Amino acid sequence: MSDNVNKIKQILNITDNKLDSYLEFCEKNITDKILDRCHIENIPERLNSLIQEFLMEQYNLNKKGIGDGKQEATSVKDKEQQVNFQTIGGASSMSKNVDEFLDRNMTTLVKYRKIGW
Repeated sequence: MSDNVNKIKQILNITDNKLDSYLEFCEKNITDKILDRCHIENIPERLNSLIQEFLMEQYNLNKKGIGDGKQEATSVKDKEQQVNFQTIGGASSMSKNVDEFLDRNMTTLVKYRKIGW
């Protein structure tokens, strides 16, 4: 298990191994996207805190279990009492979460970005 995953488990007081695979998947996902966006081969040490922040964010989005997210009402119909929901978060939206997270943190990433051809 990576140092980033261990650190997050320690911070969040996670003592079991139930989410290890999920957190490792999240870490791999964000790491690959950082490498691609910055056109670099290795993650600089200073970006580990950014990776840890993302892992914590993903953990909080998925507290109920992998694949679950919070439900948000998207539309309400009065007479027939119909409510439609959209899942926000969850493993199925990982790619969107990574992209949004990296977009919000572009000022940090740009310091490590190299020109790609």
